[in-house]
Amino acid sequence: MSGFLARFFCVAAAVMCFGCQSIGPGVIEKSHPKYNDALTSAIDQQLLANIVKLKYRENPMFLEVSSVTENWRLAFDAGLDRSEILAADRGTTRPSWYGPKAMLGESQSPTISYHPVRGKEFIKHMMTPVPLSVTLGMSSSGWKLQRVFNLCIEKINDVQNAPTASGPMPWNKPEYEKFYEMTELLKKLEDENVVVVGIAPDDDQHLVMRVKESASKNPDVARFKRILGLDSNKNEFRFESNFLKSSGDGLVVRTRSLMGILFYLSHAVEVPPEDIERGVVQTTFNSDGTVFDWSRNASGTLLKVHCSKTKPKNAFVATNHRGHWFYIDDSDLHSKSTFMFVSMLFSLQAGEASGADVAPMLTIPVR
Repeated sequence: MSGFLARFFCVAAAVMCFGCQSIGPGVIEKSHPKYNDALTSAIDQQLLANIVKLKYRENPMFLEVSSVTENWRLAFDAGLDRSEILAADRGTTRPSWYGPKAMLGESQSPTISYHPVRGKEFIKHMMTPVPLSVTLGMSSSGWKLQRVFNLCIEKINDVQNAPTASGPMPWNKPEYEKFYEMTELLKKLEDENVVVVGIAPDDDQHLVMRVKESASKNPDVARFKRILGLDSNKNEFRFESNFLKSSGDGLVVRTRSLMGILFYLSHAVEVPPEDIERGVVQTTFNSDGTVFDWSRNASGTLLKVHCSKTKPKNAFVATNHRGHWFYIDDSDLHSKSTFMFVSMLFSLQAGEASGADVAPMLTIPVR
């Protein structure tokens, strides 16, 4: 028996050692994609929920995941089981043999840490205008200038892009028509490779917009320059952010804050008719007293958030609020692009604010 036991425990030890060596890569393969998907889904739902809350003039709340820690344990149990056989002739049992028993198992105990975006971090993260370098830098990452301008820019020179929409929904229709026309022209000129944004050749600290000289007689270029009040004989215009120190012949830009962008997008969120009737959401009016249609504004064309009493089946992201489901349709690629753009901008701003004071963290062990 002693030789048998020795061989058994040698095999058991080998099995345990093999399990220890193989569990590490296996854990990563199993857990990493799941946590990635879960965090992405949670962040998307939080962003959409806060856009909907702003529609209802409710305070938004942003929780950032500080860390995800997961502890894995490998448990091994080995021993002998005593088996007994019923003696058919006497109706009694008698010892038969000792059999080996071995069990190898694993367990996990994840811990997730959150911290709310508040205080100085909130001001820098959410309330400070998005830097012009970040705004225009998005265009060099493949984003169309039209989307960047409509979302992030509140004013260029004297052309307004619904500045009153950067906060709670206004009572009166915002001014946006010339800006909307300008960005439609910009999209066409960018697609034709007539207009590009790049670094100034004499100063790498500044960005400029260049118009191809060969297109100087293009009627769309002429209209574009006229709307922005630019010199028709020039083809290079520097971006500036200081209205008080403007050179008078450039593109003086005022950007929105991230909170302003979220407010801007929230105005076109579809809401139940009963909420409008009860007055829990603001209605915007035209000068003649009729209701202003936010879907005609750029905010309504950039992001369409639908409303349903039942949970949608074909939603890219959905959130439940006040007894209704608010969602972005999975087939609405334009809205999904805008949502992705805002998510990326949110991450960039979070990185900029990482040095600010951080509120206490909330650590939750998941069981």
